[in-house]
Parts: sequence; structure tokens; C-alpha cells
Amino acid sequence: MMKAVIVEDEAFLAKMLQKMIAEVQPDCEILTTVNGVAEAVDWFKGHPEPCIVFMDIQLSDGVCFDIFEEVDLSNKGIIFTTAYDEYMQDAFEFNSISYLLKPIRKEALEKSFEKIGKIRGTLDQFSKTGSLDQLSQLMQQFKQLNPRFRERFMIARADGYIQLPVKEVACFYVEEKVVNAYTFDGKVHVVDFSLEKLEEELNTDQFFRANRQFILNMDAIDRLENYFGGKLVVRLKSHFDIERIVVSRSKAGMLKRWLDR
Repeated sequence: MMKAVIVEDEAFLAKMLQKMIAEVQPDCEILTTVNGVAEAVDWFKGHPEPCIVFMDIQLSDGVCFDIFEEVDLSNKGIIFTTAYDEYMQDAFEFNSISYLLKPIRKEALEKSFEKIGKIRGTLDQFSKTGSLDQLSQLMQQFKQLNPRFRERFMIARADGYIQLPVKEVACFYVEEKVVNAYTFDGKVHVVDFSLEKLEEELNTDQFFRANRQFILNMDAIDRLENYFGGKLVVRLKSHFDIERIVVSRSKAGMLKRWLDR
């Protein structure tokens, strides 16, 4: 039987999710429901790790990514359930199977379980033996489930189109509801994508969603500066005409870990 944990601070939503899981995947046993970071950390430290965790991001006592700093959850799949799409890029750094936006649709949950089905055998075997070889197999299967990353854009011009390789883009930013690609050589191109769509298609090893306005290329970052309230300011390299980019407290730790690899 498949086993899972729900991390959700709203009791009603937790019950609704549990009911939907029972309908979509009857053989999935919900071991427990926890409602915050501290409770989740305590539970995971004291119990064998489950195969699947349905995890809300904004919890009553912090963000769920704080859990990963306290306990090792690397050998299981995470299904993030949240009303916020700004954390999508961060979510896929934590072995996530999928990212479900609230209100959760039954069809989306079914697709998540379809992905689980493809790797369930490896998960079950790993949970029994914990061998490094099986963990390697598991992570390889996760990678195979994810689509290829975008390599270039077709940019429209008055006389036709040009190709813009992703590696030439220092950052993507929104200005007056238009998404622009700012290149390393100082050019600006309009791209016909939302930042949310770009997050899905860009390599998260190279690009980071800093806030609602910016997605940054690692190679464009010069330094980080402390800011009030636990926030960070990103300073780009000197030849970029962008004064500062503020990163929220909830994402500051993830940004530092992303850079410190």
C-alpha cells in the first residue's frame, strides 16, 4: 500500500485533500496530517519516512522549505499544494513530483499519481533497503519525468525572427506587464511568455525566480546584501543597469543555497 503524509495548516483543506486522494488513489494510506513546520519536523524525525508527502508551502509558523533545513527528506517524492505560483521554481529543487495550485483539481491530482506509478517500484524498494544505488535509480527516474529545458527563443522583429539562446539571457523581468529578456551584451528583447511559464521551461540549476518581477541567471549575479526583515538584495554585475533586486525572507535561504553549490 502506498503511504503518505499531508502537511497543511488549514484543517478543512486537509480533509478535502484526504477525501480527494481516497477517490483518486484508494490504496494510498494517509499516515498523519501535520499543520506546521515544527510539527512536521518532529513527526519526520520520529517516524519512518513515507513515500509521498503532500505539502502546503505557506504554513502557520513559516514556509515548508524550512522543514528541509531541519530533517532529511531527500529520499521521497513531494507533491506541493499551494495557492501561490511564485514558489514553483524552488519547489522543483526538492524532489517534487508535481506542484498543485489550489483549489486542487481532481484531474491534476490524478496526473500526479500517474507520475508516482512510474517510479513506485523504485520508491518501495528504496524504502526497504536505503541503498545508494536505488536512490540513484530513483533520482534518474524523476529526471526522466521532467521535460527538457528550453534552449532558445524565437524573437519577433519587424523583418522576421531571430534566435535568442537562453544562455545569453542575464535575467527576465516584467515591466508594465511585458516580459523582457535582458542579455549579457545589454540588449532587451520582448518574450511572449509569463514568468510562471518561463519557470516551467528554464533550467533551475541556472535560473532562479527572485520575486514576482525577476528571474535571474546565476552568472549575472555579483553579490548578495543583507536587507531589513531578513530579506536580501541581489546586486547584478556592474554592466547591468538594474539597481537592486529584493528577495523576500521566505526565499532568501533558498537563494543562498542555490548559489552555494
